[in-house]
Amino acid sequence: MKKGYLAMILHAHLPYVRHAEGAHALEERWLFEALSETYLPLLAVFERLRETCVPFAYALTVSPTLLTLLTDEAMGARYVKHMKKTIELTEKELVRTVHESELQNLARMYYARYRGLLDQFEGCGRDVTARLADLEASGHLELMTCGATHGFLPVIGREELRRAQVALACETHERIIGRRPRGIWLPECGYLPGIERVLADEGLAYFLVDSHAFGENSVYRPLMTAEADVYALGRDPESAGQVWSSFSGYPGHPNYREYYRDIGFDLELSYIRDHIHPEGIRVNTGIKYHRVTGRGNEKELYNPVRAAATCSEHAEHFVTSRLQRLHSLDWTISDGRPPLITAPYDAELFGHWWYEGPQWLEQVALKLAGTELGMTTPGAYLQQFPEATRAELVLSSWGRGGYADVWLNETNDWIYPHLHRLEERLVDLVRRAQRSGSIADPLTGRALRQLARETLLAEASDWPFMITMGTTVDYGVRRTTEHLARAERLAAQIEANGIREDLLAEWEAATPIFPELHLGHFLEEEPAELTQSPERRVLMLSWEFPPRTIGGLARHVYDLSRAMAEAGIEVHVVTCHGEGTPEYEVVDGVHVHRVQAPDYEHDDFVQWAALLNIRLGAMGSRVLAACGPFDLIHAHDWLAAECALLLSEMSGLPLVTTIHATEHGRNHGVHNDLQHRIFAIEQQLARESAEVIVCSKYMQQELGEIYGIARDRLHVLPNGVDLTELSRGLRSSGQVKNSTAKTVFYVGRLVPEKGVQVLLASAPALLQHHPDTRFVIAGKGPMLAQLKEQAAFLGIAEQVDFLGFVSDEERNRLMLAADAAVFPSLYEPFGIVALEAMGAGTPTVAARTGGLAEILDHGRDGWLVEPGDPGNLCDTLLQLFADPDGTRATAERGRQKAIDAYSWPAIARGTLLVYEQALQKKVQEAGEQR
Repeated sequence: MKKGYLAMILHAHLPYVRHAEGAHALEERWLFEALSETYLPLLAVFERLRETCVPFAYALTVSPTLLTLLTDEAMGARYVKHMKKTIELTEKELVRTVHESELQNLARMYYARYRGLLDQFEGCGRDVTARLADLEASGHLELMTCGATHGFLPVIGREELRRAQVALACETHERIIGRRPRGIWLPECGYLPGIERVLADEGLAYFLVDSHAFGENSVYRPLMTAEADVYALGRDPESAGQVWSSFSGYPGHPNYREYYRDIGFDLELSYIRDHIHPEGIRVNTGIKYHRVTGRGNEKELYNPVRAAATCSEHAEHFVTSRLQRLHSLDWTISDGRPPLITAPYDAELFGHWWYEGPQWLEQVALKLAGTELGMTTPGAYLQQFPEATRAELVLSSWGRGGYADVWLNETNDWIYPHLHRLEERLVDLVRRAQRSGSIADPLTGRALRQLARETLLAEASDWPFMITMGTTVDYGVRRTTEHLARAERLAAQIEANGIREDLLAEWEAATPIFPELHLGHFLEEEPAELTQSPERRVLMLSWEFPPRTIGGLARHVYDLSRAMAEAGIEVHVVTCHGEGTPEYEVVDGVHVHRVQAPDYEHDDFVQWAALLNIRLGAMGSRVLAACGPFDLIHAHDWLAAECALLLSEMSGLPLVTTIHATEHGRNHGVHNDLQHRIFAIEQQLARESAEVIVCSKYMQQELGEIYGIARDRLHVLPNGVDLTELSRGLRSSGQVKNSTAKTVFYVGRLVPEKGVQVLLASAPALLQHHPDTRFVIAGKGPMLAQLKEQAAFLGIAEQVDFLGFVSDEERNRLMLAADAAVFPSLYEPFGIVALEAMGAGTPTVAARTGGLAEILDHGRDGWLVEPGDPGNLCDTLLQLFADPDGTRATAERGRQKAIDAYSWPAIARGTLLVYEQALQKKVQEAGEQR
């Protein structure tokens, strides 16, 4: 073990400066300059050190906005174009300086440098983030996150927005890097007491603060925060001063390259015109021939050899100074834990402002090797030495004055009244949309997400910083007002129910950032409606419940009852036995009472259902007597109708019914005696229920027009999907697609209305274009033999896999591996499996029928085909396979919709509102009778 450790932390950040193609935005050059001068040189340093087997470690923050820019293919292409123009300029310089030997040597240096940088960028597939992730995997680099848009947290008005900044940052990091971050660089090191609770909720273990936040505590010992198990690391002021100080810091040495002398400003405009802004605005080209020399205007030519020698001396001085500090700490710290010297810096200092900075970092690592001071990362140190004193920190930042002055002063304080009103408006609109159910509307969901995006971008600390510092003030003002204005217009359109899709699409295209943004970030952690409602006790009746699973009904009742139990509602479910299940048990907070289903030995299905209802009713009566008092009864579908009506009449409790599908819809009408009998039971159940819940507007119309149910008693609540469990299953599967062959996946019952026969009919034409395609059919049902015969008749039996029933985990694995999930239903009230496929991020194709047409927005988050049309289905699949990038983007939007609009807590809240209406009607009826 070393006597002490040094954690050098570099903070890489740029605001989101992506602009429209052809805009020639000067600010995009910030990314190009940072890539050439900082990010690529730092990557080269890290990889060289790894190759030499030097024991080194650095931590690097890459902000979410920068991660997005670095992985943006359009920005990568623009950078390559920029580099080619720069190389052309270096070639011109080789000619211009041919008779001036010192300048010629420097021109050759720049020619070789920029050619090498372009080769390096192309060599890593135009994506430096993959190389950084590889370095982290090797243990030499620890990647940290920052706020989503680098919003200065102490001046953000709403807790929900602070949470969103942190949560979205972690999700962006995980999506791009492949693992969640352990640490966060709070934007501007801006600490607000209590923010540690937000960090802990996102699984973050540590953050950084400036030294004055530690008060009397030593900055060489990490502290544990008072309100959560999250560590704070204190900035070492000596390490900072030696590098940062404008008077005594290393970068100002006369031998180093002068940043402010660039040929973009020094040479004649006629010579340089093709290599600056098209409007003739002079810019830094990166070619600088002079050294700092002194404080005057006269500058001598740069000498790379002399600069390298000075760089080595400064690295030696830095290491010696840290060792001296370490030895002084031996006298003051004696608890057995080695001290940690935390040295955080802006990454762009190294290479951009201080050209020799990457060399210096490399020299520091080389000179530390073999000393008493080891290099480490914050995460590695805390894992080895987890003990820490718990302490309270004060509001602080690393900005001028140590608090919030840079981001809140007389030059920029006009921003915050607008911003805080907007934050309030956003949270209110999301909450109202969730309560009303309009959050499920595709256009409303898009508008709310874009409103959130614009609000987050308006919160960026970069804009008030620019205004305060007097640099690029116009840009800081323009970006602030642009995002505020867009957000205000969107909010007004949402409130007026008049969203302009053309404007929305334009603004979405202008800010293609945060595809993982979901509206749950902007809701309170525990919605007041649930926590403040009086507790209710509900009896639910369903003929199936896991593990007895025939169709989607079992999963619906399980997920809904579980979500309601989590909301404080006592739920008792009366259902049928599954294999090996007890008569009574508590499942995830839900009380489950089971009866043995009658043997099915005859063709009279209605008679079998009547026998089942006798048993369900007897159990329900015992539960009402033993576990009450109850507030209401909730029945699911006609198979529980008779016992539901009887129990409601006997107990006087109001009855709420969810109709999941109708006999009329399943059969496209009522054609025989059995169907007429079931239709009559459904109609009676719906008409005698206080309130009726359906899963789609399609079903609402069907119940109203065909069954004669008044519209004011019909409530549309979509089915939900447990995306947490779904994504967990996907991650644990370890499934990786390693073949170019296509896989088309279907899961569901094998019955005529599900349209599997249409999928098989589309296969021969599809196989002509993609002969290796596999059609994977999961599920069971009465059509299995007929579908196998159809596959054989079409000559595609070898390409079709009939798997039968599959477990949830296996279904998730198959979804993840599929190139498309297809649900070609002829009738579908909702389509829960289609929603699950969307939630898995699988490209989802469904028939334009019933609830499926309401879930999917064709071409935006999935694809709709005409029911019963194999040709249309085939053409759509060919379109998906031909455009993999577009298909992935559409599937990602589908995943986001599933997250935003179809979570079970939201559906449970909607169900509770229906319960309250039913109970209110009961109170009103009792008053009228009196």
